[in-house]
Amino acid sequence: GQLVLGITVPESVHSASQPSWHADRKLRLEISERTGAPRYAIRLYDPRSPRVKDEPGLIGPPIVLTRGQPVEIEVVNRLKDPTAIHWHGIELESYYDGVPGWSGAGTQITPPIAPDTSFVAHIVPPRAGTFIYHTHWHDTSQLTNGLYGPLIVLPEGETLDPKSDLTFVFSIGDFGALQELALINGTPQSKSLQLQTNRKYRFRFINISTNNQGMQVSLRNPSGPVDWVQVAKDGADLPAPVSRKAQQTITVGETFDVEFSTGTAQDLLLDLLLPAQRLHTTQTLSFQPEAPVPR
Repeated sequence: GQLVLGITVPESVHSASQPSWHADRKLRLEISERTGAPRYAIRLYDPRSPRVKDEPGLIGPPIVLTRGQPVEIEVVNRLKDPTAIHWHGIELESYYDGVPGWSGAGTQITPPIAPDTSFVAHIVPPRAGTFIYHTHWHDTSQLTNGLYGPLIVLPEGETLDPKSDLTFVFSIGDFGALQELALINGTPQSKSLQLQTNRKYRFRFINISTNNQGMQVSLRNPSGPVDWVQVAKDGADLPAPVSRKAQQTITVGETFDVEFSTGTAQDLLLDLLLPAQRLHTTQTLSFQPEAPVPR
């Protein structure tokens, strides 16, 4: 619905030759079909973590990379239709960006990933932050049926702590007779999340819906929004953390990182609303003291 301007940057005649490519990591992202909703599934195969769940999640699994580390991600298409995966928000060599028929230069233009073929993306993340990977094929049903997931880039030497670093992916899902529903991490009815008091959490919020409307996200108690601290936006740290009321409009393709902690045992509601479409869902975050360790 908006004008898009493409810019071609030619090679300089004095450009230095590129060094030969070497990947420190090699991953495989396999896209397949399944019965029920969502229609598609994504599995991630990582030699460092050889165990893969038998049943894939409702959306794609998190891909965790390290800033500056070269990685190859082979995207394997087991669908009946073409697809493509775009690495949203990260500055990459154009050919590997994942927009078929457009990314690249000259005669080297990114192809669609045809059924039973694959495409190998070369990625060297230039900065740490919260990003997204998602289908960039011209078929809305792929985006409303699970072909997306969080992409997290960590600084060198850091590992992701799943107990205190939590990702919330906001999207819209096609559930047939129920039509479109607002989703948090792929589900319209999220289970209560059990968290601890007096622990600092990092919440990574991602909007990968299908329309151009902002999602209204808030964290509230019965009296209204609590306070959180904004620390990053779109994969870039803010110059200084900003403490504010825990309510934020997040538009399509945006990411926000906030920090939050509470010393009070309480249930808070993570509220997601698309007012124009009247789509709404919530998830309870239950903060309780850490259970004492038995002697």
